Amino acid sequence: MHGIAELAELIRQEEPDGVLGITKEQISEIQEAWGVSRLPLVYVEFLSRMGACAGRVLRGTDAFFPVILQMKEWADEFFDENSGIISLPDGAVVFAMHQGYLAYWMSGASSSDPEVVLCAEADPSPLRVWPSFTAFLDSHYVDEPGVK
Repeated sequence: MHGIAELAELIRQEEPDGVLGITKEQISEIQEAWGVSRLPLVYVEFLSRMGACAGRVLRGTDAFFPVILQMKEWADEFFDENSGIISLPDGAVVFAMHQGYLAYWMSGASSSDPEVVLCAEADPSPLRVWPSFTAFLDSHYVDEPGVK
């Protein structure tokens, strides 16, 4: 499995201008917008290396700065519209959405590399679960180029 720094370098080799990180101040803006006291360490590393652009990884998915500043609002709407079908576990953070019908969440900031769950509107069961955020990114780079 590739780590965050290695993934950023591999993507940069494919697309020299395809990787762009964000600043500590911008990461703090995300934390504040989401109303959390901290973010998982591996996610912070991802943001600092690829928080504005990650080449083909998650292309077409709302997962990058500055759009992710609106993620909490969109996630609240998603789960309100799917009330009784899907619920967000306590402490989980939605970090990406695809076209308003798919939501990706991390199980919480207590783990440095938390589990990632993908769910679709009106579907009570997760579409996919990755054991960690690193595994999720690696999967999107290796197994699932582009949006799946």
